[in-house]
Amino acid sequence: MNKLTTHIDELRIFLAHNEIDILSINETKLNETISDNEVNILGYDIVRRDRTTDGGGGVCFYVKKSVNFTVRNDLNMETLENLCLEIQQPRSKPFVVVTWYRPPDSPIGIFSSFEHLIGILDLENIEYYLMGDLNCDMIATRYDNDTCKLMSITDVYGLQQLITEPTRVTPTSSTLIDVIYTNFLDKIVCSGVCHISISDHSMVFAYRKLSINGVTLGHNSDLQKIQQI
Repeated sequence: MNKLTTHIDELRIFLAHNEIDILSINETKLNETISDNEVNILGYDIVRRDRTTDGGGGVCFYVKKSVNFTVRNDLNMETLENLCLEIQQPRSKPFVVVTWYRPPDSPIGIFSSFEHLIGILDLENIEYYLMGDLNCDMIATRYDNDTCKLMSITDVYGLQQLITEPTRVTPTSSTLIDVIYTNFLDKIVCSGVCHISISDHSMVFAYRKLSINGVTLGHNSDLQKIQQI
């Protein structure tokens, strides 16, 4: 799938039959000519950040209408394709959910902006979750420079990576490039990989326990080439 609009009907069906409270999507390929109404999903609010330089990239969230949230535009980095929400649920401290798409041809200097973002969240002393297609293979036999840089930053800030299975499998490769990081591992009930039929990337998910109910976080990394949702 080349853009979110191509398989929006499949996504609507998926969300109608699956209990996901917060879904992030990378590589939406939306622009100012596509209105929110064209990609709306019943029962969800959409929050998007489109790429403005060309027709690629872009990130968005679908958030169930029962979930209270604030868009944290102050956490949007100019050099990152990221989007941040602060979730406010009854009887639960606020927490932040971040989605970030890192294109495979990104310069290694982009991690300076990533580290700046993590540093801000760390100073806020807030629980947060970072999910997205970072194009860093976490199960590679030998890590490349980008993956080493990512791991160095996340280690410094004590972040835990929840996903352990491959998220993109082809006839010639098996990689884990779609991740969920958190600084509050004890809040997570379960996490994993869901093989679905919208993208050639699998969905990664985590279930976070709240005082009175749970919030399910889902991320589909690549709606550009949909074979699995």
